Amino acid sequence: MNTTVRLTERSGSTSSQRRKGFVPVVVYGAGSDSQSFTADAKTITGILANNPRAVLTLELPDSGKKNVVIQEIQRQPVSKQLLHIDFQQIDMKAKLDTKVAFHFTGEPVGVKSGGVQQIDLHELDIRTLPDKLTASFEVDISGLDIGDQLLVSDLPKHEGWEVLTPEDTLIVRIAPPAAQEPSDEDVAAEPDTAEASGDDKAE
Repeated sequence: MNTTVRLTERSGSTSSQRRKGFVPVVVYGAGSDSQSFTADAKTITGILANNPRAVLTLELPDSGKKNVVIQEIQRQPVSKQLLHIDFQQIDMKAKLDTKVAFHFTGEPVGVKSGGVQQIDLHELDIRTLPDKLTASFEVDISGLDIGDQLLVSDLPKHEGWEVLTPEDTLIVRIAPPAAQEPSDEDVAAEPDTAEASGDDKAE
């Protein structure tokens, strides 16, 4: 995946820049003043599709290269067109607080038995060095049966990560099958409680 983004100076209105295939961006952090540029929208879209948490290298006009992470993304609500990106400069030798998305693998045995997989948490809050970041956190849930659940405390340890999400946070559980309507045969087999009670009174 290409993790280098070449920025250009802004010229003209933001709408005209977007029509030309560029997205407005802001670069800030690491003790520097905020700076405004534009970036190629296709390059940013490709990065977001592969690993939105990746450490990127920005090539700034007349300012050399800077290591950054994407801090905020703004999109048009309907078309999902990229409207604006915020890049935060980082120190590669300093830990940062970020998130990593779960990638669940395996089909739970409980789902094979008719249970329902319910995901409560999609991302994990962590503190780590930039070079320890990964695109996702792979978690095998094939062993979960009906009634089982996976908490943050159940996750395998990942080298270099300090987990910030509380340990008792629920990630995923396998719920029992949804209640089904009784069949005609089941209804016919049930005793008529009203008639039974009436017979008792007659006696």
